[in-house]
Amino acid sequence: MKIRPIERTLALNATLQVDPDREAFVSSRVQGKVTAVRAKVGERVAKGQTLVVLQSLQIAETPPTVEVPSPLDGVVLERTVTTGETIDATKSLLHIADLSRLLAQAEVYETDLASIRVGQMARIRVTSAPERIFTGRVVRLSDAIDPERRTLRIWIDVPNTRDRLLKADMFAQVSLVIASSGNTVAVPNEAIQTQGAERFVFVQNGDKLVKQNVVTGERNDQYTTIKRGVVEGDEVVTRGAIELATLASQPAGGGLQDESKPHSH
Repeated sequence: MKIRPIERTLALNATLQVDPDREAFVSSRVQGKVTAVRAKVGERVAKGQTLVVLQSLQIAETPPTVEVPSPLDGVVLERTVTTGETIDATKSLLHIADLSRLLAQAEVYETDLASIRVGQMARIRVTSAPERIFTGRVVRLSDAIDPERRTLRIWIDVPNTRDRLLKADMFAQVSLVIASSGNTVAVPNEAIQTQGAERFVFVQNGDKLVKQNVVTGERNDQYTTIKRGVVEGDEVVTRGAIELATLASQPAGGGLQDESKPHSH
């Protein structure tokens, strides 16, 4: 059990999207016939790497062979060109994006706007990796309120993993840190168990696990403050607490000691 500052958080739903400043739609800028396409969807490409080769059909164009390079390091998201195709100068051939960072787009209600600012830290979770917490920061706020929903769009910059675990268009849950209270006794949320109106934790006492009723206070996406029941230094069980609660609900408490009940001596 530790004394720690407890952050006040705002829970938001978000959608992950490609950062417009980190993507490009590649065109040839000349009319020609495609002789080779050297990139596949999902393939990583490097800035300057040749993606498409074509034979120019513009008489004044020299040289007759044109190589179209990648404008950035990234991943090919879409390919709309095939070998042998005749294209004009404005046709989009490939969609490339740098997915090393994504944007989480969320909406904040007008009543919460006073708590939002650029630079705020946020914790992001996705259902495909529930055990992972991604950390990002607010980088932009919209300048206009949605007149019907009374919400404001915000964008959070989120670093991706090396294996690109985060994907564009994924849904995400965001916990936006809007304030921090003073230091207080707090435990991870998964340590708190509930039976009816009773809240309790399991404390390691020597070689025994003791069920201890607690009075809780503020809660965020990670921790719950404890007003009464345990103190700094107590060893509170987090992993397996749900299983222990099941045992404690059985006759004789499954062998667990219950500090909330009187004992005979």
